Amino acid sequence: MAKHASLKATLQRSITVFSLLLASGLILLLLAYAWVVEDNVFNRLVAAEAQHISLQYQQTGEVITPSQPFMTLYPGWQAMPAQIQQLHQQSPQRIEFPQGDNGSLHLLALTLGNQEWVLAADVTAFEVTRDYLPKLLPYFGLVLLVILALAFALSRYLSLKIIRPLHAISSSVKQHQPGTELNLTDVLPDNEIGYLGQTIQHNIAQFQAALARETDFTRDISHELRTPATVIKMVLSRLSPNQAPDEQTLTQLKQAASQMEHTIHVLLALARAESMQLQPLCLLEEIEHCLVNNPRLMRQYELQLQLQVDAEYRINANKNLLHILLHNIIDNALNHASASQLNISLQDDTLCIANPVAADSPTDLLSPGVKSASSSGIGQGLHLVNRICQGYHWQLNSCIRDNWFYLTIDFAAMQHVGKDSRQNRESPTKAV
Repeated sequence: MAKHASLKATLQRSITVFSLLLASGLILLLLAYAWVVEDNVFNRLVAAEAQHISLQYQQTGEVITPSQPFMTLYPGWQAMPAQIQQLHQQSPQRIEFPQGDNGSLHLLALTLGNQEWVLAADVTAFEVTRDYLPKLLPYFGLVLLVILALAFALSRYLSLKIIRPLHAISSSVKQHQPGTELNLTDVLPDNEIGYLGQTIQHNIAQFQAALARETDFTRDISHELRTPATVIKMVLSRLSPNQAPDEQTLTQLKQAASQMEHTIHVLLALARAESMQLQPLCLLEEIEHCLVNNPRLMRQYELQLQLQVDAEYRINANKNLLHILLHNIIDNALNHASASQLNISLQDDTLCIANPVAADSPTDLLSPGVKSASSSGIGQGLHLVNRICQGYHWQLNSCIRDNWFYLTIDFAAMQHVGKDSRQNRESPTKAV
C-alpha cells in the first residue's frame, strides 16, 4: 500500500509542480513580451523624431528643437551625464539607459553636418509596464492559485485513474487463493493497465496449470507405479540365483515392465504443456487409426467390429493424448471382453464403446484405478482414461448392463468444432 501511496503522491506532485512552472513561465513570457513591445514603441518614436530633425536640417540647414516635449537634442555624447557616457563606451550599440530617478532614457545618435548629436527621450512617464506591474501582481497570484487548484484536481483524477486499477489488480493477486481461477475482468480498464492485468492473469493461469500438472503427475506416478513396482519386487524375491526363471515369472516381469513404460508415457504426456494445446481432429479418422495400429486387435481374427461414427464430427484435442485414450479403451475392451465383439458408436456428443463381459466381471471395470481379486494381470482399470478426460473436461461414465460393458465419453462439456450434418458412416459387421 505504501508503494501505491508513494506513486500517487509522486504523480500528484509532478503534475502540480509542472503546472506551476509552466504557468510561471507563461507569466514571465507575457511580461517580457510587454516590455519588448513597449521598448520598440519608444525606439520607433525616437527614430521618427530623429528622421524629422535630419530632414529639417537638410532643407533649412538649421538644427531644430525636437517636436516632442519629452525629447532633448544634445550636442554629442560628451554633453551626456558621465554614467551614460561610461555605459555607452562599454556597449556602443545600447539604446536604453537608466536615469537617477529610476526612469530610463532612449538615445539615438544622428549626424547633422559634420557634428554628431544625441537625441534623448525621457520615457519614464510613459512606461506603463513599470507602473502597472505592482497592480498586476495580485492577479498573477490569483492565476497561479487557480492553476494550482486545477493542477491538483487533474493530478488527483489521473492518479485515481491510474493507481486505482493497479491497486485493484494488486489486491486481487494478493487475495487470490492457489488452485482457484484469477479473474481480473471486472477491474481491468481498456488501456495499457488492462493489458498488464490480462498478462498477469494469463501468466498466473499458466503457472497454475503447470503446477496442477506437476501435482497430478507426482500423485499419479506414486499411485500408478506402485503396483507394477510391487509385482517386480515380489517376482524378483522369488527368483533363485541357481535356478532360471520360469515362463510365468518372465511373463509377469514383462507385463510389469510394459505397464510401467505405458504408465510413464501417459503421465508424461499429461504433464507436458503442449498436451493441452488443442487442434480440430476428425474423431472417426483417429478411431480408425488406433484400430488399425493396435497389434492385439490384429491378432483377434474372429473379432466382430461395428463402427458407427459421423465422418464430419470434429473435436478439439491433442492428437497424442487422444490416441493414448483410445488405445487404453480398446485394450481394456480386449482384455475383459467375454466374446470377440466390439461396438463403437457416436450419438450426439457422446462416444460409446461396448463389449460383452461375463456375469462375474471384475469391479475394476467400473472403478478407475481399483483392481479386483478376479482381475488378471496388473490392470489399472480406467484410471488413466479418466485422467485424460478430466484434463479435457470430458464426462466419463461406465456401466454393466445385460452382460455388456458400456463406456461413454461425453464431449459436450468441451467445445467442439465442425459439427456438420449428421450422416452416420457405418462399417458393416465383419470378421477381423
